[in-house]
This record gives sequence, C-alpha cells and structure tokens, in this order.
Amino acid sequence: MPFPRLIRSLFRAVAQPPTADQDLPGPEAIKERGWRQWSCVACDDMPRVLDGAPHGADGARLLVVTQSCDLVHESYENEPVVETFLCEPLGPDHQPDGNFTAGKNPRSLLIQIPIEGTDHWFRLRSNGRALVPRHRLARIDPDPLVVVTDKTERTLQRWLINRMMRTAFPDVFNDRTQRARNKLESRLKKGGASLLGLYINLTPWKELPGDQSYAIDFVGLVDEGLAMEQRKAIDRLLGEVALAYDQSEGIARCDYQVLDEDEATLRLLRTHRVFPLDFMSLGDKPGGDLPPLA
Repeated sequence: MPFPRLIRSLFRAVAQPPTADQDLPGPEAIKERGWRQWSCVACDDMPRVLDGAPHGADGARLLVVTQSCDLVHESYENEPVVETFLCEPLGPDHQPDGNFTAGKNPRSLLIQIPIEGTDHWFRLRSNGRALVPRHRLARIDPDPLVVVTDKTERTLQRWLINRMMRTAFPDVFNDRTQRARNKLESRLKKGGASLLGLYINLTPWKELPGDQSYAIDFVGLVDEGLAMEQRKAIDRLLGEVALAYDQSEGIARCDYQVLDEDEATLRLLRTHRVFPLDFMSLGDKPGGDLPPLA
C-alpha cells in the first residue's frame, strides 16, 4: 500500500470505536441515561471507563467536564472522547488548605461534593485530566449519589477558565514591582484563604520607557456570605499589598477594592484580568512539580 494511503487508513481507524465495543448502544443512550456536564462516574465503573488505567484511592470519582451538548452529540466520530478529571477524596479528618479552594490555584483544586447529602472534600489536579472514549458512557449510568451544587459548578468553571486565561505582564512592569510581588505572595499565602479571586487592571498594558509610569487597580472577590471580620482582614491584606505597589518606582498609583462575588459585573471582566496565582502551587515556585497519581 502506498505510504499516503497507509497513513489515511491509520487515521480512519483511530476515529472508530474499538472492535470489542462495536455492539455498544448509539450516542442517544448517553442522553437517555442522564449524563450531563459535572456528572460523575461511579467508583465501581471507573476501571471500565479508564480501561485499567490508574484511578486513585478508594472513594475516588471521575468528574465529567465536557459541555453537555458535546457530551450527548449524535456522532461518535465527530465527538469521540469525553474530558474528565479524577477527584481524589481527602478523607474525613483532612483540613482543606484555603489556598487551593475557589479556583485560585491553577494546578490543584479542592472542592466539596455532596454524596448522599453529606459534603466530602475532593482534590482535582492538573495531571488528573483524562480523555476517555465517549461510547463507554453509553452502558453505564452516572453516579446517582453525587450531585454537584451550583456553587461548586461555578468554582469548577472558574478553575478551568483560569487555567486557560493566564495573565502575562509587561517585562518592565515585572521588573519594577518584583519586591511588591514578593510581598503579595507572602501575604496571600498566610492570609488569603478567604479570597475567591484577584483581578488587576494595568494602565497601560504595554512596555513603558523609564520616564512613564503604570497605574494599577486591584479587585479582590470574596463570598457574599463571608463574615465581616474575615472581609476586613482581606481588605487590610490588599491595602498592604497596594501600598507596596504604590511605593514601587515607576508606579504612579495603586488602588484596590473588595467586592462580593455577586457584585462583580461583566464590566469587571472587560476591564480587569485574572491575577496569576501560580505561586500557590504544590511546589515553592511557579512550575512546582505535582506528585504522580496513585
């Protein structure tokens, strides 16, 4: 067989379900069984879905993050796989680290998932992502014991978006504010657990010559139900950080405010960008290694 035809035949073969699974029901069965975005694969079904790949500790779940319309698409060929994340249980005595909640850390996320009405803490890690053949969901039901709440859905969405939309600052700005950045990292690690997210507007978003200065505006988001004492602590924290930036050479001013999450508007997303919190990784510095999956 000529080489180009051989390559084309190999690609066509990849797009088809494995021979052993040819008798599976059609994609409509996925919808009939109730699969949707944020459904979970039950513990007993995980070895079948992952085809023997490592699936974490006892009690782990596999969370489906593929959008619902793609999940129930009518063609296996056009939508051959489902994107999932392994959710590893932390155990009843584990105290969650607030630096890994609310989608702040791009490499690791702690979320609460109710199981039979009781909240359980789980960890998602960036290296826990798995693409699995979509047709494997056609013969199993989603775990009926797991219901992801609206609040947890928003956290998952924030985490996934933050992984894709990482803010990059001008080199000149980074050079001018390195000491202030160090203070921000130190203060957030110690007292930023209640912060849902940090946003920044920089004027302008470009490299500047030495005779021009940047203006900065920070917005910290907190839960609308956050206790007043904790909210004041976040306000003091951002105030200290803003002062450090304000005193940096080449910075004209640094403003800040604290908003409840429900006060944030689309305008905030147009004017501000997510401040990267890579330093809250499992390593000490950006790029810190993640442990291998069990």
